[in-house]
Amino acid sequence: MADATPPPAPTPPPGAHDRRALLQAYQDVVRTEHDKRGTQPVSVRPPSRAPFWVSTGLLIAVLTGILVLQPGWMFPKAPQESMELRTASLRVRMYVEIDRIEEFRTANARLPATLAEAGADTTGLRYNAGGDSYSLEGENHGVTLTYTSSQSAKDFLGNSYELLTQRRRR
Repeated sequence: MADATPPPAPTPPPGAHDRRALLQAYQDVVRTEHDKRGTQPVSVRPPSRAPFWVSTGLLIAVLTGILVLQPGWMFPKAPQESMELRTASLRVRMYVEIDRIEEFRTANARLPATLAEAGADTTGLRYNAGGDSYSLEGENHGVTLTYTSSQSAKDFLGNSYELLTQRRRR
């Protein structure tokens, strides 16, 4: 077996930098700086994210509490309408539906079978047709009114519209 000796290191061409010499110089500088400090290399830990998550959790808890509890200082309650205004509001709403029923009767020469057939809003209203007459019953926050087709629609409405327009001016 032949002697296994490593081949000689190639010599850089003239004017070129020797990489091994640069590496050695870098290592010498690092070693010198390390010796000057006389300490171990400092490991840099990223700052803790715990304060961020704690404050975010508290903020979410407070906002959820405000949304669920709805305190009066943030969510003021709408003022309650008087019984007179609730009655007037229901009369105006029923008058609109009475008008739709009468328009349907004029156009089709018969009463609609349902309020929906007349194109009316049925929320809170009950309609009963029988022969040439009908009744309409409405409910609004504890106020219940009944209109029968034997009554005059204008008499049923009364001064309700004026009461509601005065409320807006106040």
